[in-house]
Amino acid sequence: MKKILFVFSVMLFVIGCNSKPKSPEKVSKKIENVSTRRVKKSLNESDTVVIDTRSYDEYNGWDIKGKGIQGHISGAYNLPVSSLEHEVIEASLERKGITKENKIILYGDDTSMAEILSDKGYDVSVYEDGIEEWSKKKYPMEKLPRYESLVPVSWLKKLLEGKEIPEYDGRPVKVFNVGWGENGKFHKNGHIPGSYYVHTGWFEEGPLWNRVSDKDIKSELEKLGITKETLVIVYGDDPMPASRFAIICKYAGVEDVRLVNGGWKAWQEAGYTKEVGIEFPEPVDDFGMKVPGNPEIIIDLPEAEKYLKSKRSDLVSIRSWKEYTGKISGYDYIKPRGRIRGDKWGMGGSDPWHLEDYRAEYGTYMRPYNEILKMWDDLQIDTDKKIAFYCGTGWRASEVLFYAYVMGLNKISLYDGGWKEWSENPETEDKILTGEPENLNEEKY
Repeated sequence: MKKILFVFSVMLFVIGCNSKPKSPEKVSKKIENVSTRRVKKSLNESDTVVIDTRSYDEYNGWDIKGKGIQGHISGAYNLPVSSLEHEVIEASLERKGITKENKIILYGDDTSMAEILSDKGYDVSVYEDGIEEWSKKKYPMEKLPRYESLVPVSWLKKLLEGKEIPEYDGRPVKVFNVGWGENGKFHKNGHIPGSYYVHTGWFEEGPLWNRVSDKDIKSELEKLGITKETLVIVYGDDPMPASRFAIICKYAGVEDVRLVNGGWKAWQEAGYTKEVGIEFPEPVDDFGMKVPGNPEIIIDLPEAEKYLKSKRSDLVSIRSWKEYTGKISGYDYIKPRGRIRGDKWGMGGSDPWHLEDYRAEYGTYMRPYNEILKMWDDLQIDTDKKIAFYCGTGWRASEVLFYAYVMGLNKISLYDGGWKEWSENPETEDKILTGEPENLNEEKY
């Protein structure tokens, strides 16, 4: 009997060793489809957020697909499904203040984000009827107030191909690739076909790196074949220099100046063809008006001092936290550290060469404008006041100024001299502060 029990035990042991436990199959949580009525109700619920997963440009107001739809559901956030490729989803949600405590309703042309967020533990549902049904019912929608001035690469491509497209009135067009460098080396290596090169050094000069004289601005624009009626479209590897040139053009009096959203990187991501080499445009005899045509767009040191004294205006610093609090100057050619006494901090980025706080989740697209407005509100920046933006020498502040313009703000300008001029001027160098402001702290920023 013992022998039989022993053999039976051995058999059970062998069977147990050779059999593999079945791994439980992964069961994806069923994602609920919600109605238009449910989405409308959610807009009044503090724990529910609506996210538009279409492109930044469609969210802003561009009717890319020709369906007659402009903008997004009122109150919706924007997180394009294309951001999945860049692995920034959770960081992006955190940046928007969205957590796993929120109920998320997604709408767009692709449901893949819903599955991924659900697998990551978020409470997700899908508005399957989407923006088309919402717009048919004429429910509240929003768009970037001057979305036409922030153009998609797809729109620009059609424009350059001579196709008839909306948001274009037929005026002469010139496209410029803007950066630093007299010889335009990066432009020669690859650029949007038909675009010309602009070196920012033609429009600003040391030691302060303020704009050149009005006479020289007019002369340089004429060399580039620009008149006040030219549709000027700018882009670059980085939006900063392109925005710097855009603001100069607007200051001079060019009636229609636009920035390519995403710039050269977006053009390449779209898989569009490039052109190499360098060509120069045919000059024009006359710009068509006295420069500056819009002098209020750029202010200088005396006006900056007036902004600080008035309760109806603010001087806003677009610089990194370390620059603003005086830990670093940020530049090897700027020695003083600190900030202008009486200004406000508008955030910026990690250093003088980046502007992450105003850029979207990936690439060089403008950050969704409702997030910028929320950021300014948190920083007590009143957009009803007159605002002059400044940075080290003008590039970062120019980009933010252009974004403020497309966001519909009118009483805005660039303090051209910025920190370099203010900190090195004997009459204002005593009006400098260092250290953390009372209403801000390093832990948050």
